Formats: sequence, C-alpha cells, structure tokens
Amino acid sequence: MLFLNYSYKQTERVKQMADTVPVQTIETTVVKLQQELLELKYLVELGKIVNYAHDLDDLALNFIEFIKRELKIKNAFFLLAEDDVYKSLTDPKCEDQELFEFENNGDPIWAVIEEGKPFSIIDEKGRNIYSRFFQSFSIDEMKAHIWIPVIFDKQVLAIISLGSKSNNKPYNKADFNILERISNNIAQGINDHISKKEEMKRMNRLQKTLHNISILYNVGQALNFIDDLKRLLKVILSQAIDTIGAEKGSLMLFDSLSQELVIKVVYGLADKEVEDKINEGIIECTRIKVGEGIAGIAFQSRQAIITNLGSNDPRFKQSKLSNVASLLCIPLIVKEEIIGVINITNKKRGKFFNQDDLEFMCALANQAAIAINNAQLYELAITDGLTNLFIYRHFHYLLDNEIKRAKRYRHSISLLMMDIDNFKEINDNYGHQAGDELLKMIANAIAGGCREIDSPSRYGGEEFALILPETKKENAGVVAERLRHKIENLALEVEDGTVISPTISIGISEYPEDADNKENLIKKADNALYFAKNNGKNCVAKFNNKEYVVLQNTDNY
Repeated sequence: MLFLNYSYKQTERVKQMADTVPVQTIETTVVKLQQELLELKYLVELGKIVNYAHDLDDLALNFIEFIKRELKIKNAFFLLAEDDVYKSLTDPKCEDQELFEFENNGDPIWAVIEEGKPFSIIDEKGRNIYSRFFQSFSIDEMKAHIWIPVIFDKQVLAIISLGSKSNNKPYNKADFNILERISNNIAQGINDHISKKEEMKRMNRLQKTLHNISILYNVGQALNFIDDLKRLLKVILSQAIDTIGAEKGSLMLFDSLSQELVIKVVYGLADKEVEDKINEGIIECTRIKVGEGIAGIAFQSRQAIITNLGSNDPRFKQSKLSNVASLLCIPLIVKEEIIGVINITNKKRGKFFNQDDLEFMCALANQAAIAINNAQLYELAITDGLTNLFIYRHFHYLLDNEIKRAKRYRHSISLLMMDIDNFKEINDNYGHQAGDELLKMIANAIAGGCREIDSPSRYGGEEFALILPETKKENAGVVAERLRHKIENLALEVEDGTVISPTISIGISEYPEDADNKENLIKKADNALYFAKNNGKNCVAKFNNKEYVVLQNTDNY
C-alpha cells in the first residue's frame, strides 16, 4: 500500500487538545482535522487505484475519473511521457476524444514543471499565462487551469491537466496542498507501472527476436538446399510476407543489360491466375528504372524505405495492380553489389510497417541476397549463355537423377532429341548472327512448351534435348508434335528482309521400355531423330517395337 502521511497518534493528540484549549482554537483544529481526514480518504482511495490497476492505462483512467468526481472538475487529462513526448491517454469506452501531445521545447513553462508542484495555467482574469507554449502545440482546447507534474527520481513521468471546477470557483490554497500530496503519493505507483510496462516491452522484444532468429535460421537452412532460382525467389518472398503479416509483395532483380529492375516473382495477389502467369513469365510487369518509384529509389540509395502513405506518396509509381496502403522496400546487397529489391505491401488488419518489421526484413534480405547470388552463379554454371537452356553436362546430371528416381518409383521417362533442319545453310547464307537469333527463338519455344518438372537442354550446336519425367511415349509424341508445329510457325526476318521459317526434326525414346540405362536411352532417341531427318525432316519419329516409325503429322495443335 502507499505510504500515508497521517497517523493514529496524530488523531489522538488532537482529541486530547480539545480538553485544554479554547473553543475558537478547537474549531480551527476541527476544520484542520476534517481537511486532513478528507486528504486521508483521498489517499486511501488513491492507494486502491494504484494497487489494483491492471496496467498503466487502467491506473491513469481510473485516477482521472476519481479526481474529476471527488474534486468536481469539469475536464481532466492524464499526459504520459513516451520517448520524450507527453501524450494524453484515451478512454476506450468514450468516442470522439480529443488527443493532445507536446514535448519539452525549452519554453519557460518547463522550469515550473520541473519544480514538481501543482501550478496555475491561468491568471486571475482567466488568461493563459503560457499561451505561446499552448499555441505552439495546439493544445488550447485542453482548457487547462491547473497542471500537476508527477515526478519520480527527478524524471517528469506524467503531467495531469485539470480544467475548471464545476462551480467555476477558483482553486484555493487547500486545493493546491491536496493536489501536491496526491501527486507525491501517486508518483511511486506510476513509476512501478512504467517499469512493468518497459519490462513487458523488453520481454516481448526478446520473444520476437528469438522468434525471428528461429525463422531466419529455418529460412537459411531451406535456402541452402534450393538451387533453382525461381523456386528460391518464391520461398524468400512467401516467407517474408507471411512472417511480418503482410498481404502481398514482389521480388525484383536487376537486369544489367537494360539497367532496369524486373519483377521475377509475386505472391499474395487476389487473382491467383494472374499471379501464376506473372511467375511463369507469361505476363511481364512494368519494369522500373533505377531511381524511379520507391523501389528504384531504394535500389539507387541502397537504403530500406518504409512508407505508410501508400499511393499518396509522391515517390510512388502507380500500376494496375497497385492498391497500396503501405510499402516496405528492402535492397538486396551481396558483397557490396546490389542485385535487386524485395517489396512488401500492405500490412494486414490495416496496420502499418514499423521498425521491427524493417529490422527483420533487413536480416532476411541479407540471407536472401547471398542465396540468390549463389543460385545465380549456379544457374550461370549450368545454363547455356545463348539459349538459357541447360548445358550438355547438366543434361547428363539431370537424366541420371531422373532414371534413378524412375527406377525407384517405377515411373517412365521419355526423352526428346531435337535438331534444327538445314541450320548450316542458314548460317552460311545469312550469317552466324541470324543463326544465333534462330537458336534463341527455338530455345524459347521449347522452354515455353515445358512443364516445371521437364528439363530442356542445349545438347550441342543446333541440337536440343528435353527430359519428360513420368511420361509415356504416346504423351511424349503429343508434346513433340506440339513443339514441332509451334516452331514451324516461327518467323525470323534477317537484314535483307528475307523471312526464315525454321523447322525441326524430333526423335523419341522411353525408359525403361526402350532402354534400361542412360546411354541406350540417348542412343535410341538420337537414332529416332536421324530417322526423322532421313524421312523428309520437320517430323517426329520414335523407337517402337525394335524399329523406328514417323508419327503422323496433324494440325490439331
């Protein structure tokens, strides 16, 4: 309980005086005793408020209710110090409450506040003595008559603002005395609740830090085992969005050729069909130039940016998919080289991004940047620079793994071997640049006609290979015919205006029906390819029951 500066012995001493002093003195003493008993009542009730309060807000609101009721005051505010700013606490049961806040700006009023005693805000004529201070913080509507500083250990913990009395009488000396005693007695309780609140904040921060460390560790472990760049980007983005409780986001990588930021993956869009098409490269989003929009500025400055203004932020670049209320942009930096930006959009339940979100995302971005860089280097090592398909060495690695998997789960694998018809003539007649462009066009057509589990490769020169896991020859034939038909409809215009319409020949074999090992599987598909070449080109052939046959062409693709 709070210490009360009044004792039982003092009461007995007053009673004893009644037998020995004059009536007038007794009356004065009785009045004084009544005043002290009233103060005692206030302090006892105040002690209950402090001791039974659930938290600091509960204490403040109950205290304001108590002081308005007992001292019959029209309005009162409890302004608590938070990061050197004094803010009025609100009652959740009341609507349309005015909020006030101010800070120590060096105004003379602060010298009075730091004395720690209740003081008048208005003079005898009702004019505000500190009008300049009140006007500078727009707090005139507080209608303050008295301010009561609450000080503990030389720190101004809070300021209690009291308005006029209900009877409009001025505050007297007795009022100031009791307000000072109230202030002195409540200071310890407020400090205790502040300490508890700070301790709870520290515990929450610690728990959140441990939680984030756990997530970062798990994400780091997962990233270490993902070498596919597209899948890696999806994991990074989804983990970031889910962890900080956001609605959606995107991950952009820097294209050094165009000097632009390109969206590689999105997550959380309401239209999942659009999301899938963006992630598959079917829909290309607006590219962002360095220094353009918030993402471009974050990339250029290498600094994370939080904006809770959404599309009202003048730096924001609008797009059809915007619908942005808040945005967090984190640059991806590895070995002092910036490689992209993570954009996290709209915190859920109408909340805004804060410093904790920023710190977590920066830590995640550091891990993500290293993983992305490693995946990019790995992709460079296994990808053909011209066609962006897998190289010959990686093709053999993938086929070995698929055969092991097929053997274990008793699945089929089909292999397509493809060769551009008359490619040497194209190179000889139109030059190697035209040949390179043709290779890229055909490679894009092959890659665009694959499932995610399929593996397209540049086998060598103008020859390509396509591994189709869990696919029988019959279905592989459908895929092959679709690709053949797609490629014969391509057109490449060269410098002299000539239009080249390429064709390809394709050979198919199946594991384990046609071959029980990698070498024979490749040999059977390659033989089928040259069978197609020798039977008019621009067709598909397969190994079938100890012989090679050409599939019947169809236009239904």
